[in-house]
Amino acid sequence: MRTSVALSLLGAAATGVAAQKPLPTAAAVTSNPVGLVAEAVLPENAWQKAGFPNGGNIKGKVVAKSGEGGVGVQFNVELSGLPEGGPFTYHIHVNPVPENGNCTATGAHLDPTERGEAPVCDKSKPETCQVGDLAGKYGAIPAGSTTFSANYVDKYASLVEGTGAYFLNRSIVFHFPNKTRITCANFKITNSGSAPQPSESDCEDHTVTATQTGPFAVPTNATGVSSFAPIGTNPAHTTGGAPSPSGTLPVEAGASFSTSSMTGVVAALLGGAMMLML
Repeated sequence: MRTSVALSLLGAAATGVAAQKPLPTAAAVTSNPVGLVAEAVLPENAWQKAGFPNGGNIKGKVVAKSGEGGVGVQFNVELSGLPEGGPFTYHIHVNPVPENGNCTATGAHLDPTERGEAPVCDKSKPETCQVGDLAGKYGAIPAGSTTFSANYVDKYASLVEGTGAYFLNRSIVFHFPNKTRITCANFKITNSGSAPQPSESDCEDHTVTATQTGPFAVPTNATGVSSFAPIGTNPAHTTGGAPSPSGTLPVEAGASFSTSSMTGVVAALLGGAMMLML
């Protein structure tokens, strides 16, 4: 008796630990090709005929384009002619729709973090949801609707081929409340865009003002006091002036090197040499 109770307690404890296990999180995508646009246009006839006994289908499409600066994907969903009932969900599925239009062949939701469908997506924490669970993250189509439109940016979807969250070789699928698949469509690129440009924070901006002389580049400041900088500064990392004749450092127009500064430099060199000799 005691053994069975102990085993029950251990089982409950294990279940509790499993339930408290943190969900994996999807990484935000910041390198989507700028200007890339793709769309999934729903077919003329639904896959699931029960919702359309007289033929026809939901009309509309899902447009996906690169977010501002290549961050995430902006989705625009425009639908009309929705069947009775609801709410209806929709997701990105891992496989494309085959030529025969079989929505069942599209497989499961796009889920590169392998978090699974349970627990249900918490829209306040979209990074913990399946990447393909668009309805879970941004809302299902309300019951009783005949039309539906939505516009949002998903930071976790990718337009970069070869990444786990890439979906342009996949499909969008719409479901009845019981998860039966109503209709589906493949994404197709309509504008290939270009590679994202680096932001200002990605680029270093070094300004060096100097006059080249002898074996040293000697910057001068407003007080005329000079300081030494070794030759070899990369001119590609500097801005603010024209290159010196030797090409080692840029020289700002108007910069000068006075006789008194030169005297100070020579004195400093001689002093250093004398210290080395002692």
